[in-house]
Amino acid sequence: MKTVETLQEQARALRDFDLRRAFAADPARAQTLALSWEDWRVDVSRQHVTTETLASLRAHAEALDVRHWIAALFAGEKLNVSEDRPALHTALRQRDDAPLMIGYRDERRNVIADIRAAQAAMRELAEALRDGRYRGADGQAIRAVVHIGIGGSLLGPRLTCEALSALGDFDVRFVANLDPEALHRALRGLDPATTLFVIASKTFTTEETMANARAARAWLSLNERVALHWEKHCIAVTANVEAARAFGVPDAQILPFWEWVGGRFSLWSAVGVTLAIQSGWSVFEQLLEGAAAMDRHFHAASLSENVPITLALIDWWNTCFLRRCERVIVPYAEALFLLPMYLQQLLMESNGKRVRWNGEAVEAPTSTSVWGGIGTDGQHAFFQWLHQGIHAATVEFIVPVHTGEKPCPGLAANALAQAQALMCGSEGKAPNDVRFCPGNVASTMLLLPKLDAWHLGALLALYEHRTFIEGVLYGINPFDQFGVELGKQLAKPLRAALEQGQPLPPETDAATLAQLDYVRRCR
Repeated sequence: MKTVETLQEQARALRDFDLRRAFAADPARAQTLALSWEDWRVDVSRQHVTTETLASLRAHAEALDVRHWIAALFAGEKLNVSEDRPALHTALRQRDDAPLMIGYRDERRNVIADIRAAQAAMRELAEALRDGRYRGADGQAIRAVVHIGIGGSLLGPRLTCEALSALGDFDVRFVANLDPEALHRALRGLDPATTLFVIASKTFTTEETMANARAARAWLSLNERVALHWEKHCIAVTANVEAARAFGVPDAQILPFWEWVGGRFSLWSAVGVTLAIQSGWSVFEQLLEGAAAMDRHFHAASLSENVPITLALIDWWNTCFLRRCERVIVPYAEALFLLPMYLQQLLMESNGKRVRWNGEAVEAPTSTSVWGGIGTDGQHAFFQWLHQGIHAATVEFIVPVHTGEKPCPGLAANALAQAQALMCGSEGKAPNDVRFCPGNVASTMLLLPKLDAWHLGALLALYEHRTFIEGVLYGINPFDQFGVELGKQLAKPLRAALEQGQPLPPETDAATLAQLDYVRRCR
């Protein structure tokens, strides 16, 4: 493709690009290479790009007809081609009731009507718990909620509950790990009579989730007041209603979502009920409102003003042309300390692929590795690697100016200073001086006025849309995750060997056999 050839030529020309020289030559970079949306400022002037680079990247996006892909996403076309289903997480936060008809599994349905019915059930349940109308087996009000899930069925609710915990008045805890210690720690100090479990699993067969759900049911049954009606202490959130019924959850306590909601995009569905319980339905609605505002921008804004598309293009440029395959996420807000973990799943599970939509092998990296931590903590840990290490990485600063009830100027000052230091380095120091920092490290700065439910919803939707556009640029399907399944399949015979003494398949490798023998001896 001609646009790719142009970008390859520009990447060669920018091999010795230096941010300090670029700003000296063009002080207006800070304005021309920044975007505004609502009350946000998104500054990419410290990325290793020029205005010509961005123009070429946008020309490539035009050549790929990204507008067609965006329209197809919102229209409910089957973009998840490997599983023959749409990816309609945007419909979950649609604010009006305009019907959206999709064909799926040989039927045609108005998904907005289904979503409104599920949201009404979510709201009723959350409000009944919050005002004490929902009672446990012995008539006591529920005081604590334990959310059981893993991956997308837990990371989004956990992130938002933590980020918006100041607005909450419920004791909310989370359990994902198969290790029994995880549930044991979550249950410390709780009374079965006043505890409710939210069991979130799309299939209601996920091994880790169901093992913890069974252990939770056993814990409830140890209490004589609860044992006869333990089911009053369980809510199921699933696309497999029959499996939830078989587990013993009554229909009135099953909140549905659908196969066309990917796990890592499921926060906006009934999976988000835990946030509605903790902080109230209005807070959950504000989260949806913020995401919907970003959806409208993504759908309508021009390429030159479109924040998700621009950031996705730069991500793709860094990965495929500059071979900077590490992205470090640094939110300067204690409330967002889980954001890097959340984005690891969103970005790497979506785009960590080696095969294109059409089955052809990819020819370049398809996703950066994503890691990070909160500022200012990270400044006393991995920032040393960023300032003086030899590996190329890009850094993404997320800075809400108001992170709580009181502004903290020192927090924003530290974020701005670190971005400045990464660019400028330690001028005047000799390269062999132990204090020397070379600078010229690429970074993006996302500045938003405050961190509330609306801005958080918009931020998460921004990352979702970036991830989707990156998938379009790579030519892959960002909505499946078959690599996740392989290890689970191999674990089944190993577990049977440990628990029941079953023989392993003859093709089992020698390292696995030796490790299994060690585990047996330790047991």
